Amino acid sequence: MRPIFFTLPAVFALTACIEVDMTLEVLGEDEAQVTGFIQIERQFYDMSGGDDSFCEAEDGGELVLTDTHARCEFDRVGSFEEIMRPDSASDAPTELEGELVDLGDGRVRALLPLGGMTSEMDEMQQDEEMMAMMRAMMSGVTISFTVAGREIESSTGTISEDGTSASVSLDVNDLFAPADARPGDFETVVRY
Repeated sequence: MRPIFFTLPAVFALTACIEVDMTLEVLGEDEAQVTGFIQIERQFYDMSGGDDSFCEAEDGGELVLTDTHARCEFDRVGSFEEIMRPDSASDAPTELEGELVDLGDGRVRALLPLGGMTSEMDEMQQDEEMMAMMRAMMSGVTISFTVAGREIESSTGTISEDGTSASVSLDVNDLFAPADARPGDFETVVRY
């Protein structure tokens, strides 16, 4: 079984107006389930020649095409290594650098280094015209991550009222913020 990688580097996300909503549920000491979607505008999908490499069936993805979007819906259960890996390959557009670490005592640390996503913005921010165009294209687009389990012990994200999940959501203002104002890593300690 191949590892599953669903989050997109920010530059790729920006150029294709990609929306991401991913939930990672920790089920055990080395088992997790990832569900959600990656969605790109249909015109960008068509311009790529119908490249559906961002939605491989063997990775648990199902491609759904509408008049306006190409959407990869996914639902997959696997080991931590199958779900995520700590060092993504730079040539793979849909890999997520991150890690799931069993801390013992029914606890797991989930880390999604969001700083890596937004660090790609520095060069683009030098071009004011490009920034204005990207802000207009990205208006209303979000990239959201949720970590879930029996109980959230701590998180840099927002913990739900019932204490079973923590979330973070990035919009255009987060992605284009000055480097010192961008969101930090999304780190959560969750009990399974």
